[in-house]
Amino acid sequence: MQAILTTSDSATLPCAFEIPIAQPPSVASGHAVEGSIDELPTRRGFAALLAAYRASGGTARGDDVARLLEDHGLGNFIGLARLVAANEVFGFEWRSTIWIPMFQFDLHDLSVKPSARMVLAELGDGFDGWARAAWFAQPNSWLQCRKPVDLMDKELNQVLSAARADRYIAVG
Repeated sequence: MQAILTTSDSATLPCAFEIPIAQPPSVASGHAVEGSIDELPTRRGFAALLAAYRASGGTARGDDVARLLEDHGLGNFIGLARLVAANEVFGFEWRSTIWIPMFQFDLHDLSVKPSARMVLAELGDGFDGWARAAWFAQPNSWLQCRKPVDLMDKELNQVLSAARADRYIAVG
């Protein structure tokens, strides 16, 4: 079951309440608004992810992030793979390339932000990279239809609660 909160104004973003299959219930369905993120990777969804993360540092190819980490003496390709495997950061795949949302890093020294680690821990392993990317980038019903990525620095406790609730609903 899905309820989309809209008005006659076409600029209003949807906020969905649905039983999850691959994505949490608070992620918008992707059918009501142009530029939304579908459950499975699509060209439109990829463009929407890039746009959603632009204000928080953007996204970068995994290879580029690995080079940046190496330039800062913080690791390399293997180090980035370890961060992803340890659930310290996440990436999503698009056309055989891993993309990393940069909000997870302090852009001054490329250290992993503790807030990103905490939210990923709350989300758990029940979401793949695309579903995680969508979770952070789309309006969330637990957050009054605001995007988690936009609230990471200002309202971390609310984002943690939303992640906990969505994990519970999605995986029990």
